[in-house]
Amino acid sequence: MMNRILKSALRADFKSFVIKVFYAVSPGNQYLDNWHIDVICDAIMDMIENKNNRLIINIPPRYMKSIICSVALPAYLLGKDPKTNIICISYNDNLSEKFASDCRNIMQSEWYKELFPMTRLHKSRQSISDFETTAGGGRMATSIGGTLTGRGADWIIIDDPLKPSDSLSDAQRDKLNDWYGSTLYSRLNDKTNGKIILVMQRLHQDDLTGHLLESDAKFRLIKLPVIAQEDEKWIIKNKIFGTEKNILRIKGDLLHPARENMDTINDLKFSLGDFDFAGQYQQEPYPLEGGLVREEWFQYFDRAEIPWNLNTVANIFISLDSANKTGINNAYSAFCIVVMTRDYKFYLLDVVRGKWDFAELTEKTIEIYNTWKHQLGGGNCVKLLIEDMASGQQLIQILSKGRDQQGYGFNVEGIKPEGDKISRLRGTSLFIQQGRLLFPKYDEPWWADFKKELLGFPHTKCKDQVDALTQAITYPQTKPYY
Repeated sequence: MMNRILKSALRADFKSFVIKVFYAVSPGNQYLDNWHIDVICDAIMDMIENKNNRLIINIPPRYMKSIICSVALPAYLLGKDPKTNIICISYNDNLSEKFASDCRNIMQSEWYKELFPMTRLHKSRQSISDFETTAGGGRMATSIGGTLTGRGADWIIIDDPLKPSDSLSDAQRDKLNDWYGSTLYSRLNDKTNGKIILVMQRLHQDDLTGHLLESDAKFRLIKLPVIAQEDEKWIIKNKIFGTEKNILRIKGDLLHPARENMDTINDLKFSLGDFDFAGQYQQEPYPLEGGLVREEWFQYFDRAEIPWNLNTVANIFISLDSANKTGINNAYSAFCIVVMTRDYKFYLLDVVRGKWDFAELTEKTIEIYNTWKHQLGGGNCVKLLIEDMASGQQLIQILSKGRDQQGYGFNVEGIKPEGDKISRLRGTSLFIQQGRLLFPKYDEPWWADFKKELLGFPHTKCKDQVDALTQAITYPQTKPYY
């Protein structure tokens, strides 16, 4: 049994309720209090008290955003008013159902029933993704693009609507932004007084946050970078005692040092790379026109440093991005030759590109393959990677049935590219920044054009060399080698 004072605090103060929920859904974990939790809870209380109807929270992952917004808030709203209808959205069904399950478990707990005796789940409507109270309210969970026909909401809570891996896809972003405007927004029972909360990490300038900030001036923004980029002043209100407290966060201060200190943050930055770290942790997505790769990241190797040793080299990749036609306005075909060592470093050894008809391209492919196959005395360490599209499909078929100069079959594999060109380079750029993809220090005739294309991508006319490179770097990340 809870005492009267505790009950009063949990009913009146949303943050107190959040802490209680944290311990219920995270048994054995330590709750670490911090001012940013107060800021978020205060903003939500303003919405509950009808002081604001639109809220965006940009915050790094693992800072309690989902426990607050997707688990505690629906339970709290239904406890205060069991007639409330809530729609909760996440980017996939598994995530959506996890939050829904936690929320339902809270509402079925004895302490919650004692706290809110008028709120009970309807016996015939207790599914995880769509449960209802006996008063007619409830919480519906769905994913982006899910069916909402016939459903209305007093509150819409959008939690992580976009996967990081989809953030550079124009199609995925447009799909989300269009679905919000054409489907989700229309589900509000009252367009004027209905509440919408979007909580997410920034992933692109035109993600849902960027889209809403440009299209709807009613949204209030709470932006919480993991490292303060400027001095910040926050006012925290204590609902129980009716007091206010000023929080001054100085430029360079961490968001929650007791949770993630500077060493941890630096490790995250190294692991993610500048591009992803800027969006997901600093809430400042890079403009793509600035390029995905920076020249200051480049690290180089001398000829003598090339690891020509079977004990050191895992594979030599000959990666081909082939073109369909040879006209003056058509793209080039490009080969990138890349060595991958057993400690997972990559050396770009050579780039060959040109405009060849299919017969010439076949001949050039065999010539390059035979040249590099014997660099380490033959064997299967040399692998020919060809994009399995257009002219590449026919080339793969021919080589798969053919024989090299010694009568051995070609070690060729067709590659089905995943994601768009920008997404693929984004993964490769991390290897460059970490010094795991190295470039030749010695003068090469192809280097100037290659460097220009790499640094200017995706705004360069030609993209064939970069496509061949990313294919070589991406391929072993999906295959077991050791």
